[in-house]
Order: sequence, then structure tokens, then C-alpha cells
Amino acid sequence: MAARGMHEQPGRVRAAAVAMTSPPKHAAVPQHSATNDWGLTASALAAPQSKRSRATDLLLLLLSLALVVGGVVYGVASLRPASSGGDVQYVDMAGNQVVPDDPQVQDPSYVDSADPQDDTGLRFKVPSVKLDVPLREANVVDNVINPPGFNSVYLMRNIGVSLDAASTGPVYVAAHSLRAPGEAPGNFVIDPAKGVIVVPTGAEIDVGNLVYNVVSSRVISKPDLATQSDLWAPTPGMLVFITCLQSTSPSGYQADGHAKDNAIIIGKLASK
Repeated sequence: MAARGMHEQPGRVRAAAVAMTSPPKHAAVPQHSATNDWGLTASALAAPQSKRSRATDLLLLLLSLALVVGGVVYGVASLRPASSGGDVQYVDMAGNQVVPDDPQVQDPSYVDSADPQDDTGLRFKVPSVKLDVPLREANVVDNVINPPGFNSVYLMRNIGVSLDAASTGPVYVAAHSLRAPGEAPGNFVIDPAKGVIVVPTGAEIDVGNLVYNVVSSRVISKPDLATQSDLWAPTPGMLVFITCLQSTSPSGYQADGHAKDNAIIIGKLASK
């Protein structure tokens, strides 16, 4: 995987941005079966294709996944005036100005490619940790998951399946988390001081009008995320929620200042 992350700069901590590599030209599509956490078995190619599902994108993820879900808090302020280059500016849920690590996400052309959906009134909720934020959609751009905002959870529309096809395959959502004093959706599901995920097994997660229940969670080092084959299997009714695991200890960060681990929460679609 090719690293894009910038080094930490004085006065602001930058978050990792790692690009996914393309698969070898002759890479075979996986033919294995994967058993999910609630005992269902699904062929790696068995999920029906919705209008948005992308088998090729899932293969890219399985072979060489990378996730960019961190960021930098830079003071408490409203939006800066746009620079002469017209850079896109971000604030977090508390009004803190956020400086993303990858300047790509401040490029209006990147935002155009990510094509974030306007707030339609759908919500992403985890009642057990009092998380209740807008649910929006965005594209994976250049094989990098980097949600274009710090106030919402994003359904990644060009991997997995859409919400109206959730019973047929996996739904992938991602959100940023931030170092203190930052507040992004991912901060609600982690305890940086203990280095753990705080959403309990069995907890409810509301994704728009759908209800999931947490079946498991795990902390995974970023280089190992692509090896978790169960996360990328086309499992019917699976929810995968990904964010960065921030830390209060220097040991929780790489030498370049980026969080070492991802926090992953896996849900199962509740029966109606």
C-alpha cells in the first residue's frame, strides 16, 4: 500500500491517508466461503448485485484496503475564510476547525468526486452511547475511504449494497474520529484512554430506517484491516462501521503521528 500521509506539523496533528493499491492483473476473484458472526454462510460471490453493488470494489478492498478516518483539531472557531485556492474547510461537531491530513479532501474537485449527499433527514444512531448524527452518502475516491466531513456518518455508496438492498449484502459506513478536544461521530464509540470500543454487544444501531444489533467489535491495526476476510465477504444483513481509534498515549500513534488502529463494529440486520 502506498502511504499518502503527511508528517505531524507544529500546532496540529495530522491523520493518516493511505491509498489502496490495485490488484494484480491476473488476480483471481476469491471463491472461498465465509461464515459470519451469527452463523450464516455465504459464498464470496453469492450476493445479488444491487444497482450500486460493486464486486470489483470489494475485491480491491479485500486485497488492499486502506482507511482515512482521522483528522486534526485546530482551535475552536468557525470556518476560516477560503484560501486563494478555494480550499474546502471543515469544522467538527463542536465547532472546532479541522485540518485534514490529506490536502486532497480540501480540493473542491475531490469533494465533487466524493459527491456527498445533502442531508435528507436520515439519521445514524447508537442510543447506548448517545450518538445521533446525520446519515449521508459519499463515494470511495481513488480506492480511498475518506469521508468528506466531520459531522456525519457516511454510507459508502460504491462498495457493498444500498440500504434498500441491506438484506442481500453488507452495508459499509465510516466516520471520522478526532484527538481531543475534537468531537466527531467516531469519538462516541471509542474510549481513547483505555483504547477500547465502548458499544456493547447487542446494542442497537439505527441506520436510516433500518435497525441493526451489534454482534461483535474489534480493534485492528491499520495494516491488518485488509486481512479480515469476514469483513469483506458479501454477507447478507451485515453492517460494518469503521473509524479510527484515537489514544491518549503516544504509544497509540505511529511515528508520523497517525493513529495505529481502527475500531470496527459489526452489526446484524434485525428481523422485522
